[in-house]
Amino acid sequence: MRHISFSFFRYRVSHVPSAFVLMGFQRLFKGEEAASGNLKLMGCGGDGGFSILPDLKTYCLVCLLDDPTRMDAIRNTRLYRWVSNPAVERLHFQLTPLSGHGTWDGREVFDYAGKQDPERPFVVLTRARVRASRIRDFWRAVPRVRTDLREHPECGYAQGIGEYPLLSLATFSVWGNLDQMRSFAYRDSPHHETLQAARRDQWLSESLFARLALERVDGDVERYPKLERLLQEQDRRPRPAEPLGACR
Repeated sequence: MRHISFSFFRYRVSHVPSAFVLMGFQRLFKGEEAASGNLKLMGCGGDGGFSILPDLKTYCLVCLLDDPTRMDAIRNTRLYRWVSNPAVERLHFQLTPLSGHGTWDGREVFDYAGKQDPERPFVVLTRARVRASRIRDFWRAVPRVRTDLREHPECGYAQGIGEYPLLSLATFSVWGNLDQMRSFAYRDSPHHETLQAARRDQWLSESLFARLALERVDGDVERYPKLERLLQEQDRRPRPAEPLGACR
């Protein structure tokens, strides 16, 4: 897929039972415009997404598209409306896959578009499927990584997403530029130590890493000051000059 959207929704406590049931029975509500596998509702963990306990008020809807103009049709499907309309908070990210490796449930889900300006904001998506014998090691390492990610001044937004309790964790994080992300991921950090241990001791049965161009952000951005600041800084940067003779 060439285009992807991540939408995060938060609900009042009174709507939690309905949201949880909808996630469990989402296949019953998918229309023809949302073929199975292209639109998926997932839960988020507690404590910002990085807890073994779920946050039953927060959910993530992922949409994979070959044609971004189909997004309007997706938003008119019964599943999307049932997810979006009751929410008290919404945050939408429209993305283009740039580079990555690995699989999600055995599938290579993205068609990568290539390199991007390293000074532009982007999203890192990771997903780990944990071997049953390594669940304790994996989740013992998560709190240090979570704290380091939250405290990193250049991470504008981060959320953990789950499909299978304890056995999988996907992370979605927004970064201002490539150097900022690398300072978190690879330079003597808790994340780097955890990555090395996972490789050495074979914690994971499957993993995915993808870098996604941040094309558009909509919704309640003002509720996330770090994300709002990152986007404002991007807007203030001078755009590259168009070549002479470029079409307008």
